[in-house]
Amino acid sequence: MSKPGAMQDLQALVRIGLEETDLVGSRIVVAVSGGPDSVALFHILTRVAAEARIGLHLCHIDHGWRPEAAEAEAAICRGLAERSNVGWSVVHLPPPPVRSEESARDVRRSVLLRVMRAVGAQAIALGHQADDQAETVIMQLVRGTGAAAGMRRWRPPFWRPLLQVERSSLQDYCREHGLAFAIDATNLSGKYGRNRVRIDLMPLLRRENPRAAEALGRFAALRGEEEDWLEQEAATIVAALPRWPSGIDLRPLARQPLPMQRRALRRVLAERGVALGAARLGEVHQALVSGGRISPRADLRLEHGLLSWPEVPLPWSGIVPGGRLLWGDLRFGVGMAPSDALSAEVGEGTLSVRPRRPGDRLRLAGGTRKLQDILVDARVPRAVRDRLPVVCRDGRPVWLPGHPCGLDAGFGRTVWVGSAEVVAQLWRVLE
Repeated sequence: MSKPGAMQDLQALVRIGLEETDLVGSRIVVAVSGGPDSVALFHILTRVAAEARIGLHLCHIDHGWRPEAAEAEAAICRGLAERSNVGWSVVHLPPPPVRSEESARDVRRSVLLRVMRAVGAQAIALGHQADDQAETVIMQLVRGTGAAAGMRRWRPPFWRPLLQVERSSLQDYCREHGLAFAIDATNLSGKYGRNRVRIDLMPLLRRENPRAAEALGRFAALRGEEEDWLEQEAATIVAALPRWPSGIDLRPLARQPLPMQRRALRRVLAERGVALGAARLGEVHQALVSGGRISPRADLRLEHGLLSWPEVPLPWSGIVPGGRLLWGDLRFGVGMAPSDALSAEVGEGTLSVRPRRPGDRLRLAGGTRKLQDILVDARVPRAVRDRLPVVCRDGRPVWLPGHPCGLDAGFGRTVWVGSAEVVAQLWRVLE
């Protein structure tokens, strides 16, 4: 890995990064801790700002961990911003009840995103460098992370233009240009996992390969490109999975290679706000493959390859002819049915759409029958039986759209549901 210490080299690197990420002419929030990496990044950005037509806003966040050093670090950051005549924010957070690298990162990102929105910026520049990248890859490998692709140079809105520059080069840069910076004393403590990797493990790796950080950075870059392609493939597969308003059919994933099954499953769960570790994801994947039952989260159920969640259906009461009701991807209406819809004649009364309730019955040709028995005979999984839309008149079921059962029909008013293709897909999901 090259060690660009000259100002011109780093300026060129950052200018190329601005062009590659399409950030020329944009406004950027620069996260500055007061350490040499972020101080160097901010200084470089100020030198290329006019040519690249970028506006800058410095943001410093004090996590409340080290009150003895907080004011000195904030003063360094304020001085940088004022000398460069750019806007700045210094955010002091209350001391956390428990110190955690992960929680601090999440809080920091949340604050930076709020500042970005407040100042109308399009990106957030972070000072992570090559040694940070190497440490991240090692930590991901030790934890068993599937991707282990490290940090991305550009994952909107976060931009890391210095990922190929070593820490020592940025310290040299600050000294060469007379830039004051602070050294975080907690970086020397073995209490935190990243510090242990930096202090204990990286020196051992450099004995085997003096350019270990460069090698790990190259590995991360290659894995990142592969990850991007695989994620695009997974997104295409997930988008094609059959869905209904409160569930998704995961059984088609069985046709995919095992690695893609896991990746697509992780993506589906992420859509529902569920982030699982590798071990727990493996348990959910095993349940999917075996057709078993598991709850990835309290309000989610995976059963027989169908992932479902509770959903309160929209009420439909007193709708006037020509009105509409959306229930997931289904459209319900009264009056003249569209050409692509299913329809039924019903009598007068108040119409509603709701899920099945205990005791519900439907009138068939030979009499009435419990709706539950109809669904059981249709082999509708238990997790889905209470999710199907039932059309009711005056609170009593009269139509189960898409199922070949009889109607407690009336005349003079048409109720319809569309499109017929969506209804058919819904029942194909349940087959």
